[in-house]
Amino acid sequence: MRTKSLHLIGVMALAVATVHSQPTNGPVYWSTVAPDCSTLNNNESPVTITDSAGTTIGYSCYVSGTFLWLAAGGVDYHPAKWGTSIRVAAPASAPIGVNYSFFDATGGAQSMDTTGSIAASSNNVNFALNANQPSEIDLLGATRNSPSYTTTATGSVYAVFYCPDADTCSNVLPQLIYSALPTFPWSLSVPIAWDTQLWTQWSAVGIDDGPGGARRLSLAIYNADQTANTYTVHVYNSAGNLVGTGTTPSIPGAPNAEGGTYGVLLSQIISTPLPRGFLKVLVDGGTLYSAVEVLQINGNSATTLQVAFDTAPLAGATAAPVQRSNVRNFRVESTPKQVFSPLRN
Repeated sequence: MRTKSLHLIGVMALAVATVHSQPTNGPVYWSTVAPDCSTLNNNESPVTITDSAGTTIGYSCYVSGTFLWLAAGGVDYHPAKWGTSIRVAAPASAPIGVNYSFFDATGGAQSMDTTGSIAASSNNVNFALNANQPSEIDLLGATRNSPSYTTTATGSVYAVFYCPDADTCSNVLPQLIYSALPTFPWSLSVPIAWDTQLWTQWSAVGIDDGPGGARRLSLAIYNADQTANTYTVHVYNSAGNLVGTGTTPSIPGAPNAEGGTYGVLLSQIISTPLPRGFLKVLVDGGTLYSAVEVLQINGNSATTLQVAFDTAPLAGATAAPVQRSNVRNFRVESTPKQVFSPLRN
């Protein structure tokens, strides 16, 4: 990947959804000989692709990661329904196979009703794209809340992309957007947290006027480790002085599937008054891996802020968690994948 490589997340397991038997006449996102995937995911091995009879027909490289927040349906705490859309296009170089799995805020599998490129009610959507072919999967809400979707479904999306070569996988760049248009003029983007880009401390710079103010900061924290964890949030003022500290509730880990996600306003974690003007917020997960999103709300507008890799307070620049093997990748590699159906035009 053409992005900063970090210590790989470890001791996690991916719940690889069963792909239903499909014909082999769609986009060919595999190679008949095992491709060299060593430039991906710390010397990755290719996965085996099988047909509906279980016969091996080829091999694929893959990249995988998490969209740490989704919002779909609901009028329970806002006078509008939220919608989430996931977009991706196959690179010009080759077709790709796409697999999205949906999870609730506790990390449990969550069946979602989808429209757009695929209409389904499932906790897993998979399909194949021809080179240059785009797709959009729209999430209406949790299947359990159909058809009115009066409760907002939140959680995460785990995405895996299969390619016939490493270069094609390196150029896959999906996007998740959620909004409550037209009631709220917000269209918020959630960048994917690739499995090779998870870390232990994160920070961002923003402005929060506190309750009643026009400018607010909102956090979404995804626990990417096996163990449940609480996260310490530190706030620093414009002089670099620590002015507030708070702790999140325990966020479930990912012993069997996906970790939990927690969304909250910064002022709901920090009990002391927030500093005037711009501030730095640092989310410290100790030695456990996570991904963090920070939103800046300014009256009727909102945007996703840049979030940086950081270091635990008072720790040296070289202090980092011990590298661990990526069990999530091991599960992907060891499980044969059946061919995905082509996306209907």
